[in-house]
Amino acid sequence: MLGLTLPIPFPFLPHRLFLALLALLALSTAYYLGRLSPIPLTTTPPYASASLALTARIPFYVPPSLFPSPNLPKDLPPLPPLAVNTSAFPAPTKGNQVPPIVHTIYHLSGDRPPPLPYFHYLALRSALLSLKPRLMLMHHHHSSPPHGPYWDLLAPHITLSPLTPPTEVYGHRLTHFAHKADVLRLQLLIAFGGIYVDIDTYVLRNFDRAGLMTQDVVLGMEMSPDSRRTALEPGGLCNAVIVARPEAPFLQRWLATYESFDGSVWAGHSVAKPWELARLYPRELTVLGNRAMFYPLWRGEDIDLVHVPSEAGKGGWDFFKSGQLTYHAWESLAMQYLEPLTPSRVLKGESSFTRMVRAFVGPEDTKVEKRLLKERDADAAEGR
Repeated sequence: MLGLTLPIPFPFLPHRLFLALLALLALSTAYYLGRLSPIPLTTTPPYASASLALTARIPFYVPPSLFPSPNLPKDLPPLPPLAVNTSAFPAPTKGNQVPPIVHTIYHLSGDRPPPLPYFHYLALRSALLSLKPRLMLMHHHHSSPPHGPYWDLLAPHITLSPLTPPTEVYGHRLTHFAHKADVLRLQLLIAFGGIYVDIDTYVLRNFDRAGLMTQDVVLGMEMSPDSRRTALEPGGLCNAVIVARPEAPFLQRWLATYESFDGSVWAGHSVAKPWELARLYPRELTVLGNRAMFYPLWRGEDIDLVHVPSEAGKGGWDFFKSGQLTYHAWESLAMQYLEPLTPSRVLKGESSFTRMVRAFVGPEDTKVEKRLLKERDADAAEGR
């Protein structure tokens, strides 16, 4: 209409062939321009490739693997002198870092303690039978050794370690026995290594066979009572069980945090602080999940779950199926169930707890119980 003619390429080719030729021409052009690369068999996620590209191009980049180790704290509070021969302490067995020593702490006040209760006896026997240590030490106030008929059964197997408990840390007074024990257990493990267990903790599995003795430090999560938290948001790492090699850096850092100790905060340095440190120095310890050592929890419903009579396999808590390594009995909250325990009540009991501790009843326990009953009846007859 305007006197122009438009050229029509390849007017005699079918439409599909025309499109194919155009595609071939485009591919050839890209190839010769060097813009076509082979399709990789595997691809790297975009976030990873971006990170790799950035770190590779940033001038003077230093990989974290080359960072020097963080400095360890200096001038830690010293361990109180021990009356035992520490030069005879056993060394770790082949392939392990942690020596086969079990530490427990008993009665750090200076007054005479009551006779060792039966539930403590069972806990101590569980450590002896399950862990099979070459040395088990009970650290106690030098004027308050354990005593009583159940202690007499254990005495040949446990070495007493009298000492003067710490009374301050970094200038902060330690008035409660629990805080003294918190500091003392760290000092003992830094000096000698081994396994620390609270005296109300029942050991259900061998730590060596579980691989714990090869680690620098092992701690277990204490589940948060807040149901909104996930399994990886615990209340902290509980210090009722600690596995450690001597001079473990993590324990040194932990003890150094007592420079900010506040006695009014009950579990601040014993539970919350180690979890805070674990996230800063994750390579210095091994953390076990919240069902490994300290479950069921200390809440009333959890205590009842363990101690109220139930049918085996249908109610309560099954310590055998759980596979857990230990159970912390939270004695200050479960005393109504723990204090009345005797050998006969354990052997006849129908709670999850009695089924669990039955394996630790000793061959002489019932004889001791009968003797104590006779003495009690005789005292009652005489009006004492």
